[in-house]
Amino acid sequence: MFERSINHSYQDPVDLIWLKAAADLGLKIARSADAFAAYDGNGTLTIATAEHFDADDCLAQMIFHEICHWMIAGRRGFQLEDWGLSSIDDSDIVYEYAAIRLQAALSRPYGLRSFMAVTTDWRPYWESLPEDPLGDGDDPAIPLAQDGHFMSRLEPFEAVLKRALSATATIADAVRGATEPSSLWSITKPRHRLGSLLSESDSLKCGTCAWASSDDDAGSILGCRQHKEFEQPAPAVKRDEHACEKWEPKFTIEDCGSCGACCREGFDILTVTDDDPFKRLHPELVQLRDDGEHGVPRPDGLCVALDGDGEASPYRCRHYDSRPRNCRDFEVGEDGCLLARRRVGLSR
Repeated sequence: MFERSINHSYQDPVDLIWLKAAADLGLKIARSADAFAAYDGNGTLTIATAEHFDADDCLAQMIFHEICHWMIAGRRGFQLEDWGLSSIDDSDIVYEYAAIRLQAALSRPYGLRSFMAVTTDWRPYWESLPEDPLGDGDDPAIPLAQDGHFMSRLEPFEAVLKRALSATATIADAVRGATEPSSLWSITKPRHRLGSLLSESDSLKCGTCAWASSDDDAGSILGCRQHKEFEQPAPAVKRDEHACEKWEPKFTIEDCGSCGACCREGFDILTVTDDDPFKRLHPELVQLRDDGEHGVPRPDGLCVALDGDGEASPYRCRHYDSRPRNCRDFEVGEDGCLLARRRVGLSR
């Protein structure tokens, strides 16, 4: 009888990705039936063996969750047993909630929020989270999660998490179309090639988005200002390309009445030069600033010449026809306009 030599064994690729992530952070993963998840404070993270997982659990999610606990605890958490949390009572439950919020926030941009959902008794809390789990609110776990999110942007966490989440999302993109609805992979979300999640509407195209800029007179070359890196050119997109979730309809001056971002919290300063006619026409609205320049005051972020609230009455400038040069140079739908809208929360 022929006997073949077996030199390799199959391993789940996502397990390998997250085992590597743990190792890159200095964590050794042990598997045991004696604990669901336990950290010894000395670099060894013990996770239950597969037979103790629910059908929608995976090793990747378990490792990711424990790394989130570490970031909530801060760098000192590495030396603390179970990241400094008590297993005797619920006195530290706020830290568990914070880790859950952080896990949801970090996995969502990769289309993995549902895939990385927490398990056991914490699932109802996870499912109750809003779209932005780090947004301000009354939950005392929020500021802790925000601190953890800051930690996630520091080394060694940032590079390791980006690599692991990106690799997991790449696998999701490859297998999503080959899965049954019951598969955990089927609830991952597809991404635009620039990184954001795709819009759920197939009818939305990059060419109709307010953030698409034309780089030539013919308008055939589009750049996406939503995905532009600091001081880098906007990456090119195709006019008929499926838009991402950050798509916004293009707007015109008729939409300014419900926006007003440029005249309120979108910008802090409106300077007026000495030769600007506005300074002569409305001297009562111009003040000398501490830096020696003249400007129109913005108490509480609102320009003193701004009327309306954008709801009961539209935003309007009382002196629009004689507005300062800086205001005249401001173009609807251009970079400054979009930046102001983002700053006041009108853009994602």
